[in-house]
Amino acid sequence: MKGGKGMEGAFKQESRWSECRYIALEANTFLYGADMGVEDYHVIELVGEGSFGRVYKGRRKFTGQSSSREVVLDVLMIISDLSRMDKAFYKYIGGAAVLQPLKEFLTHPDPNIRAKACSALGNMCRHNEFFYSSLAEHQIIGLLIDRCAWRTQKFACFAIGNAAYHSDKLYEELRRSITQLANVLTSAEEDKTKANAAGALSNLVRNSNKLCEDIVSKGALQTLLKLVSDCSAVALNPSKKETASESPLKIALFSLAKMCSNHQICRQFVESSELFPVIARLKHSPESNIAHYASVIAAKVGGDS
Repeated sequence: MKGGKGMEGAFKQESRWSECRYIALEANTFLYGADMGVEDYHVIELVGEGSFGRVYKGRRKFTGQSSSREVVLDVLMIISDLSRMDKAFYKYIGGAAVLQPLKEFLTHPDPNIRAKACSALGNMCRHNEFFYSSLAEHQIIGLLIDRCAWRTQKFACFAIGNAAYHSDKLYEELRRSITQLANVLTSAEEDKTKANAAGALSNLVRNSNKLCEDIVSKGALQTLLKLVSDCSAVALNPSKKETASESPLKIALFSLAKMCSNHQICRQFVESSELFPVIARLKHSPESNIAHYASVIAAKVGGDS
């Protein structure tokens, strides 16, 4: 039966993760404080401390049991939190050889596991490009792009943005994400998801002009302008200032400002767009950041007056 096959696949995947943690990784499992069940581990050394408590490196005591969904989610959360907290943890996470299990979790039948895997990968790229080569080696970028069309799209956009932030090393692999990110801007229901997609598009032209032509030709720049236009009425209404600050408008304008500041092809497209007058009006927004980014765009494309 279809349902039974799915459960079997999930069990096998979790079993591989269990084997990876308990056998292949041995001393490279990370633990939080006592509430994470330190008694089930041989504690090797204290790695560091954070707001949540102490972090240890340890080896799991053999139990003969496969890893449950809750354990998988806990481990993904730990990887994500450690990665977000400090780049000093990257070498320990890298030494734990977690990339292959994370790759498998990107196609896990449980959307929560897929989301946590995307979030962990995003935070593993938060501080620097330490993991960029590993992402390419394990062919993970393509799977992250595919997740933009699933319920995990908010976290996938976050990961893609960070994978593009520090250098253009992954730009060629990320090229296919442009269409997906543009689609997210028009189809996502949650503003945070749209903001993540807008930020990711900005990062795809942050470090070089390799993808600028695609940003224009695949409609991403036009979609950003359309998003700005759709949000502009709220931004110009003082009574709805708070709502405007929570919308994706600010990130979309920031992205457009970066594109127009660094790349002529983007400036030319924005200047010729029928939506450019909206940018000029937003210079008078009561929200200071929105007004600032709109002014930067207007000045860069030669439309400031």
